[in-house]
Amino acid sequence: MKAALRKFLQERICTKITPALQFLLLINISVALFFYLFDIISGIDLHFYFSAYPTYSPHFHYYQLVTFMLVHSIDPLHIVSNILFLLVFSANVEKKIGFHSFIIAYFVCAWVGYIFINQAYSINKIQIEERIISTGISPEKIPINDRHQVADKYYLKLNASQRNAVKEYNFVTSKTNGASGALFGIIVIYLLLNLLNYRKFLFLLFGFYTLYENYQVLLESSTQINGSCYAHLGGMLGGLIIVSFYLIIQLITKKQVYKFNNRINLSN
Repeated sequence: MKAALRKFLQERICTKITPALQFLLLINISVALFFYLFDIISGIDLHFYFSAYPTYSPHFHYYQLVTFMLVHSIDPLHIVSNILFLLVFSANVEKKIGFHSFIIAYFVCAWVGYIFINQAYSINKIQIEERIISTGISPEKIPINDRHQVADKYYLKLNASQRNAVKEYNFVTSKTNGASGALFGIIVIYLLLNLLNYRKFLFLLFGFYTLYENYQVLLESSTQINGSCYAHLGGMLGGLIIVSFYLIIQLITKKQVYKFNNRINLSN
């Protein structure tokens, strides 16, 4: 029984854990554990320093463009789902495009996702501030606490309509973290590179269903507030860009090899 279980793990799981996947799992799990323990010991939540704020925020720093994709909420379901997506889709993509190209693709998709979510937050900021001003409140005078949210005591001074408008201001001061954009980019790369591979039918079906669900949520959002969907959308565009470059490079390489072989044949 133990031998059979060991063989199953080696054949089905270990072979899926490619070098890039090992690297991403190690660094993401290590950062999550470090942040969790640091918060327990010191009482300081590092998410507020290493997540990425919108570029209009005074809390935005350029180093966050790297750290935000390594920072995750302490939610077991969120972490497990991210690991599941990596296990299902990343190994095949890495084997096709290589370790270094996969890491580049991962970061590019995450960055394009951030560009989309930053744009959504910028539009969102204008809409929310207009609603707040219409209630007679100046957004500049709203007190923000050390967690970068509207101070709880401030709500006690407001009437119902003002309170509802000011609550949305938390979306203006919010931050983004996680690698959802990168993961959705990897899914798109997987789908495009395996589109005609009928042996991957179930994985293809799962991938397309995931993209469809995100599209449905995006359509149901009447405002720009659901920033994670825009991060996913940006990640998908990043995946499309990566595949386009990959196919162009492959085409150029094949043409060069073909010309080189012709020269050799002619010389002979």
